[in-house]
Amino acid sequence: MNKGRKETVQMAGIKVPDLLLLHATLLLYAVASVLGKLAGMRLAAEDAGMTLVFLAAEVVTLFAYSFLWQHVLRRMPLSFAYSNKGVCTLWTALFGLAFFGEQMTWGKAAGLVVVLAGVTLVVTDHE
Repeated sequence: MNKGRKETVQMAGIKVPDLLLLHATLLLYAVASVLGKLAGMRLAAEDAGMTLVFLAAEVVTLFAYSFLWQHVLRRMPLSFAYSNKGVCTLWTALFGLAFFGEQMTWGKAAGLVVVLAGVTLVVTDHE
């Protein structure tokens, strides 16, 4: 078995609980973006108290993310884990729609499709 084939088998053999951990970790990373946006909005409104609350929540979230990310990297190849980070683009777009009244345009939707197609191509490439 050549080296390339061995890596493919390892990537294809990632367990479902590990994939769930990966995507929960990426979701947490996207949540940190929401907290950062909320901190920025409170800062613009000159609300120092809530700005600090959201900044602290963002820091705690990123701290938790960093530990989970290290745990994820012990369970799968870096290239596989990092390639999945594109999914954060979807989460942040959905959070923008749900929490900040951002609009989904055809261009944004097409961009999301391209990003997700790219993630799928990278993580399912078995050649």
